[in-house]
Amino acid sequence: MKKIIAIIAVMLAFTVNAQAQAKKTTSLEAAKKDIALLASRIKMDETLKADLTTLMVTKHDILSDPKISEADKETASKQYIRKLMSALNEEQKKVLHSDPELLKKLVH
Repeated sequence: MKKIIAIIAVMLAFTVNAQAQAKKTTSLEAAKKDIALLASRIKMDETLKADLTTLMVTKHDILSDPKISEADKETASKQYIRKLMSALNEEQKKVLHSDPELLKKLVH
């Protein structure tokens, strides 16, 4: 009986671990799509792309967390906008501000 319980516990542990890894892959894929969308409108070097990818992965992880309230998600979105804008130069900011639909897609 103890062996059966131990086997079930190990199986559950691997299942939870596999699901957590799948979630990170999804966030990374979503971040890469955001970067591709942004790069289609704004010229970026590889360093900026890498930095923004990290930022976007974090954003997707936070916004996909079911435990976070809507108010916290809105606060996180505002912080994300500030971080995104701080990483861009003035010309890139102008392009982004001139396309509010793109900005909305990147933030939400």
